[in-house]
Order: sequence, then structure tokens, then C-alpha cells
Amino acid sequence: MKRIILFLLALVAMAGQAKDVVIERPAFRSLMKNSFYNANIWPVKVELTKQATIVHLHVACASRGGWSTDGGRLEVDGQQFAFQKGRILTHDGTQVLADDALELGKAYERNAQRDSLILYFDPLPKGTKTFDYIEGDDPNSWTIYGIRLDGKLYPELLPAPKPREDDGKPLEPLTLTYGDAAFTATAFGDSICQLGWFDEPCRDPITGNYRADSHSEGTSKHFSNPAYTATLPIFTFYKIEKNTPNRQFPLLLIPGETLTMDADPDACEAWLHDFAAGKPKHKGYRLGGSAADLNEVLLENLNIYYLGMSPLPNHEDVKDFPEWRDKLWQNLDTLKQGVLKRRNYTRRQRDFLTLFVERSYVRACVGGVDMIAFQKRVQNPDSTLRHLKSTYTLVDPHARDLQFLRDGRSFWFPLSPEFLPYLEANGMTETEPYKMTKALAEARRMCDAISEGKVMPEDSIRMVHPHFQRVLQEFIDSNRVQFERMRLEAKDRIKQTPEVPGSKLLETIVAEHPGKVVFFDLWATWCGPCRQGIEAMEPLKEELKDKDVVFVYLTDESSNMSEWRECVIRIPGLHYRMPSSQWKEIPELSGIPQYYLFDRQGRKVWEQSGFGEAVLEDIRKQIDKALEP
Repeated sequence: MKRIILFLLALVAMAGQAKDVVIERPAFRSLMKNSFYNANIWPVKVELTKQATIVHLHVACASRGGWSTDGGRLEVDGQQFAFQKGRILTHDGTQVLADDALELGKAYERNAQRDSLILYFDPLPKGTKTFDYIEGDDPNSWTIYGIRLDGKLYPELLPAPKPREDDGKPLEPLTLTYGDAAFTATAFGDSICQLGWFDEPCRDPITGNYRADSHSEGTSKHFSNPAYTATLPIFTFYKIEKNTPNRQFPLLLIPGETLTMDADPDACEAWLHDFAAGKPKHKGYRLGGSAADLNEVLLENLNIYYLGMSPLPNHEDVKDFPEWRDKLWQNLDTLKQGVLKRRNYTRRQRDFLTLFVERSYVRACVGGVDMIAFQKRVQNPDSTLRHLKSTYTLVDPHARDLQFLRDGRSFWFPLSPEFLPYLEANGMTETEPYKMTKALAEARRMCDAISEGKVMPEDSIRMVHPHFQRVLQEFIDSNRVQFERMRLEAKDRIKQTPEVPGSKLLETIVAEHPGKVVFFDLWATWCGPCRQGIEAMEPLKEELKDKDVVFVYLTDESSNMSEWRECVIRIPGLHYRMPSSQWKEIPELSGIPQYYLFDRQGRKVWEQSGFGEAVLEDIRKQIDKALEP
């Protein structure tokens, strides 16, 4: 018996001396906060102790701007584990400069050196394999799903890629055609994925109309967009059960052709991060179609696509813009040569990479100082970049060396009117790319005039390049029908915006409706929550149609004209479409939808940003209150 007791005591002592578990650079499924462009935080270490679960986070967003956190919680199978405390470590290389207690809700300023956030939570249950970190219930909160505690990657679901054989054929010029630029994506894994795309690249470059179509078949999503030039829409895979993005894909789509992609979202995430378990054999996607090889180059060189921090020279190291441009040329060429040495590209892919780099170079030259300020996040750009602004020029000694601007190979990319000044400044107006881009710009100007209600001569369409006549004729026909509907159905809904400063606009409109309650809805055609709110309020408007309430809808030039007129036809109320300069002067307007309510005496009595069910109920109560005698 004595031996048994001693043995049990030894076991207890051994249990008390059990080592804590440390998982370095754990794999996870997806992360999110605010934007699809940047990962704001990610876990670099997890410690499991009897007293706490300690999560070490790399705070990438600290180098881009201010941030704050409310600590958050951990979740395992719906069970929540509370936040205990937190610390912030400030580093200079491997040296710790400061170790401060985290203040919840505090607005921490931008600091490139503050790179570690250490959060303590209640201990996880024994045997936990994965957990989620949830900062809060707000959609913009930091979120990291599926953090693994076994030091492994999630299983790969696609076969390893086979090396592409090089037949030695160059990239031939592309013949412009009209047809559907199509994309079919299939998601693999234990969770079905949906496919989202960024709206603007899917709009017609001449009319501005959104004509893309999509539908689902099982785990596949099909997208098509009528086009007459190459397009570069940006697609994102979402996990339906968590509604979080996994990977952003800018993809090159060609009219009349279909690009396909099989995607393994977990492998995509693993390829992008430095997990201790290593890299998967597959990048997480497999492309098919005639432009698959070109899209491989695009996706493997997104730092060039986004003109990230590396290619752009430091503005402080140059005396003027020509020197900055020369350094950019050298940086991009060095980057290109390095990629070609590392990658097993075919002749066609190498030619495309050259065009890709040259297009990025021209974009930077045209974007000039504004692009530098945006990409480098320059503080006080007017003074910091004065030496570049005063010496900015589009005249470029490298222009004649650009294959991108010489022939139809440039048609592998979208025609971009922003390049016209560069081509004109460098005497390249006889090239085929210039002529086609110029024709597109002229067709766009004609569509803008038609959108504003200008009557065009019957034979005006013959003035447009034949390649663009089809879309222009369709636009003229649709506008003719729309204007007739406006005349018959909308009558006096469209109002002329008063010529007053934006700061006085609301009060000026209110004064036109003495003795009435005026409800303002500031919105845009491209804003999903705005349109959701407008639709949800229609029953309320029907209830109040005999009351002294005026519903006023304000938008600016960012709303597509044709779509806006279509909304005017459908949405009862008074509609104003104002210059963006006037819109920006409206006080305290930081986002949309934005609502304001003025009472019978012309006083602002309520305002609200954003829409939801609770907001709808509040609108009803506030209007009823304002209508009281």
C-alpha cells in the first residue's frame, strides 16, 4: 500500500512538472480584417499552459496606420474562452525595445517597429486540435480561423503541378474580338466556397454599365462579361460557413475565351504564409484554358501587379522625377531578370512577363507623384514630394524601348486611356495600340454625352471605330428606351442640385419644403448596403405616402448614370445627382449609407451612418416623432 501511495504521489508531481506546449508559426485556414488587400495580423506562436492560452500575433497593420483592439476571445466548437490580459512588444531586429501592457480600446499610432501583440486567454480544453481567434462581433474585427495546434498543414486537395513544356513559340500579338470573357472556378475541400469579384473592373470600359453574369453549378461558379478588350477583374474565394476571404486573384480574361480554376483555399493560405510545417507542394490553384500560362505569370508576380514597396524607389534618394523614373526602370528590370532566373518559364511566358513589367512601368510613370504618395503612404505629400512634382514629365527616354507599346501584344492587357498622354508625349501616335486606345476613349466620350441626355445625330455611330460600334449602338438604343420610361414613369423625380456649397446643401433643400419633415438618404448605385436600405424602407414609405414627409435621395458622380436613372424610375422620392466636389463638402459625411432627418421647423433632429434592422426601426420612430404636432 505504501508503495502505491508513493507511486501516485510521484505521478502527481510529474503532472505538476509537465512542460508547457509551444507551437511555432501554426497553420490556419483564413484571416480577415477590413480589407482583402492586406493581412493585418497573423499568429506567430501559441503557448498552452495550465493557466492560459497565450497567442503571439504579428501586427502587420501597425506599419500602415493606427490600430486598436478590444482583446477578443478564442472559440472552440462554439465554446468561448475569455481574454485575460495583453502585452505589446516593440522590436528593433531581435532587440526588444519595450514591453508594455495592452490598453484595450486605445488608439495606437502608426509604428513600423511595434510588431508583436501577446494576448492571454483562459486555457483551452485538453485535446483541442484547432481554435478560432475572434476579436469581436463587428464584421471589421480581426478574425483568424482554424489555428492548428498539431504543427501540421491542412491536407492538400490538388495533385502536384507538372512542369510546363516549352515549345519555343513566342507570345503572338492578340487580335481584338468581341465576345464573353469567361471564368469558371471550382472549389475543393470540406467547405463549399463562393466566388466574389470586385465590381469596377467588370464594368464596360465605354458605357460604364455592369453587364457581367454569374451562376453556380454545385461547387463551381461561372462568370462571364461581354467584352471587346482584355479585362482584369479581381476574384476572391470566400468560405461560406465563415464568410471570410482566402485569396485574392487578379485574373486576365480574354474575349471569346474561358479561363478555368480549381482552387484549394487552405493550400492557398498555406502558400502565402511562413508556417513552421513548411509549404504545400501546390500553390492551391490549377488553371486551365488558352490564357492559363499567362495567368500563372500574373499570379506569381503580384508584387509587380500592385507595384509594391520593393519596385518603387525611395523618393528621398532622388533629386528629381527623371532620376526617380530611371531608378524605377532599373528596379523593375532587375526584378524581372531575377524572376526569369528563378522560374521555369516558357518563351511565351517570358515574353508576357516582359510586357507585364513594362505595363507596370508605364502605369507608374503616368500615375506619377500620386502613385508614389499612395503606395509609399507618404505623410504630407505636397511638401515631401515637391521636388518630384516640380520636375514631373511624361517625356521618357525609355519609351522607345518598350515592346508593350509597339504592337498588338499590348492587347493582352485592357486598353487604358490613361496611357494616351504618355504615348502622345513620346511621339507614339502612329502605333496600333495608340489608335485603338484613342478610339476607345472617343467612344467613351460619346457615351458620356449620351448619358447626360445629349441628342446625337443618327449617323454619329459611323464616327466611331468599327470595333466599338456594336456596344455604342446598343447603348444608344437602351438610353432611348430609358429616357422614354423616365418621361412616362418618373416625371418630376429628378431635381436640379442647388448651386450652393455642400455645407449648405441639406438646409437649402429643406427650405424648399416648408412645414414638412424631410428625410435624406445619401447613397450610391455601387453601394450594396445603401440599396439594401432603400429596398427595406419601401414599405415604410408606402405607409407614410399621405403624410407630410419628403424622401430625398442624394448621390454623386461615382454613381453610374444609366444605373442611377434606372433607380430613379423604381424608387419614389426626389433624386439629386451632384458633382463629387459638392458631395465632399457635406459636413461629417465619412461613409454611406448616411441618413439625416429634419423636422417641420427645418431643424436637423437625427442622423445615422450605416443600415440594419435596428436602424430601420429607429427611422420609423424618429419620423413618427418628427411628425408630431
